[in-house]
Amino acid sequence: MQNHSSDDDTKLRQAQTDLAMLFSTDLHVGAERFYKIKRKGTALNLRYEIDGELHQRSYLSALSWRAILLFALTESKTVIVHEMDEPGRYRRLFPTTLLRRLQWHARPNANFPPVARLYDPNGSAVMLLTRSRLCGHAVDVLHNLTDGEPVFQPLWISDIMALRPMLGINLVRDDAFSATMPVSAYLEAAAITGRIAAEPELCETPFGGNVPRLELPRPSAAVRSLFDQACRENPAVQDLQGRTAYGDYDFD
Repeated sequence: MQNHSSDDDTKLRQAQTDLAMLFSTDLHVGAERFYKIKRKGTALNLRYEIDGELHQRSYLSALSWRAILLFALTESKTVIVHEMDEPGRYRRLFPTTLLRRLQWHARPNANFPPVARLYDPNGSAVMLLTRSRLCGHAVDVLHNLTDGEPVFQPLWISDIMALRPMLGINLVRDDAFSATMPVSAYLEAAAITGRIAAEPELCETPFGGNVPRLELPRPSAAVRSLFDQACRENPAVQDLQGRTAYGDYDFD
C-alpha cells in the first residue's frame, strides 16, 4: 500500500509540475500569441471523455479546452481524447504507438533523441517532439513557429492540432524521421544556427558541449489568470512556478 501511495504522489507531483510549465509559457506564431491571431469563425472540434462521460464540442478558443483540462486534471479526473480537428487526423499525427514512445521518453534526467518530426508541407513550420507531459495531453517541442530563434517548450497537443483549422498550418508527421543524436544536440544547434537543423547538418555543427536555454515566450494575462485560479485552489502548484522543460533533462 505504501508503494502504491508513493507512486500516486509521484504522478500527482509530476502532473502539477507539468501544469506549472504549461501555464508559464504560451505558443506564439510569428510575433503574436496563437489564440489572438486565429482566423475568425474557426474552431477546434473535439470528442472526448471525462470520467467515462462522452462529450463532443467545438471550441472557438484554444483557451477553452485548456481550462477544461486544467480543472478536470486538478480534480484527478480521467480525460481521454478520441478526436481532434477533422475525423481521424488526431490519430494520424499522434497514433497510439507514438504516444507510448513519447511517454517512455518521459523519464527524469534523460537526453534521448527526438521521437517524431511534424512539418508543414506548404510552409516552413517544423516541430520536433521529445517527450509527453500531463498524461499524454501535452508534449515537449522544439519548434520554429515564432519570430527569431527556435523555441523549446511544452505545448498542449490541442494547440498543435488547432493550428490547421485556426491558422491554416497543416502539420503532417514525417514517417521517414529517425533521429540518432540526442535532444541536446538539436538544442545547441538551434542556438548556434538560429534554426532547427536536420541531422546531416548536426554532424557538421561545431558543438561546444554547452546547451543554452532558448528564450521562452511569456504567457498572456488570460493564461496566467487560469493558472492563478488553480493555484488558489491548490497552493502546492504555486511553488512550482518558474520551472521549465530543461529541468527534466540531463544536458551535462
